[in-house]
Amino acid sequence: MSERIEDTGTLVEDHRLTPGTAKALRVAAGHVVQIVDLEGQQVGDFIAYRADAPGEYLSPAHTCSCLVKLVPAVGDELFSNHRTPLMRILRDDVGSHDLVVPCCDPERYSRDYDLHDHPSCLAGLQAALDAFGSDWPLHGELAWNVFMNNHLEDGRIVTYAPPHGAGSSIDLLALTDLVVCLVACPQDLSPCNNFAPSDMALRVWDR
Repeated sequence: MSERIEDTGTLVEDHRLTPGTAKALRVAAGHVVQIVDLEGQQVGDFIAYRADAPGEYLSPAHTCSCLVKLVPAVGDELFSNHRTPLMRILRDDVGSHDLVVPCCDPERYSRDYDLHDHPSCLAGLQAALDAFGSDWPLHGELAWNVFMNNHLEDGRIVTYAPPHGAGSSIDLLALTDLVVCLVACPQDLSPCNNFAPSDMALRVWDR
């Protein structure tokens, strides 16, 4: 197991996110983005753009293709829509993530639950990008579902409650200057967050 960034790095930014809220921020190459589940069994949806060319962004589909697997692991890189490595996983307490399913959006709650004003990851990410001052492309399939416990069973995607506990985290090394954004998923109608969404933290560390 790799060393903990908390023992070796300097904390640069620390943001607490309640369910449905998101934060967008700049991250310099060489810094470490840390996603922390503060209370346990919580999923975060994460997007990233090249700071100097936001038309290039983290692509879950291209990452699956480049890695030739559905779940990234420590040491793996996360790739852009141009197959450029943007980040590398340095440490991961959970090891369960989803690169296939798009993040929840207003249509998801309307179509599947007949709810028309439920918070969603997509709306939270959009609000954070708007506050950041960008008009960069955002679609649900661009989000990486960090800590999501999905399994492929008999050709179907099945969601289970995440088994990880409070304080679980993943550390991502920025390989180029990025703008990243994380939302704490507000899904309370499926096992995604064990039916009880809770807070997450988005932290940036200098190594």
